[in-house]
Amino acid sequence: MFKSALFTPLIKKPDLDSTDPRSYRPISNLSVVSKLLERIVLRQLYSYLSAADLLPRLQSAYRTHHSTETAVLKVPTDILYAVDDGDLSVLALLDLSAAFDAVDQDILLTRLKVSFGIGGAALDWLQSYLTSRLECVRRGSTRSTHKTVRFGVPQGSVLGPYCSSYTLLA
Repeated sequence: MFKSALFTPLIKKPDLDSTDPRSYRPISNLSVVSKLLERIVLRQLYSYLSAADLLPRLQSAYRTHHSTETAVLKVPTDILYAVDDGDLSVLALLDLSAAFDAVDQDILLTRLKVSFGIGGAALDWLQSYLTSRLECVRRGSTRSTHKTVRFGVPQGSVLGPYCSSYTLLA
């Protein structure tokens, strides 16, 4: 129940080819109880990361009082200041649109342990949360068979965005 997700494919944009599977975004429907439990864990994890000053100061995603707007304002401002100071500026942009699907669970768990000092029961719970998850796809009244998820974090979960941002937390 806590580790099973039902995916509903939703088309990304109305003008995309509905026969092409790449036109769809897999939205994960998780149980309410699972999401409540994740919120409790997230509060504790966020509190620990904040108190230990382990969150990057300039990370805009998934933080209170930060948003894409703060990032959009900061980047051009920093570039203008650099140009005014006679410095060379380079802007590299990364497309992390598949970040949820590409997370290597072993690397994430190692990073949580080594870089963030999370261990014991907390790390054991996060390992259990991430591994041996099941998913199936629903389209209308038809469902696929359940498959084990080997990579990625649950899209649609409360903790998922924090787990997927592990590449930025290195």
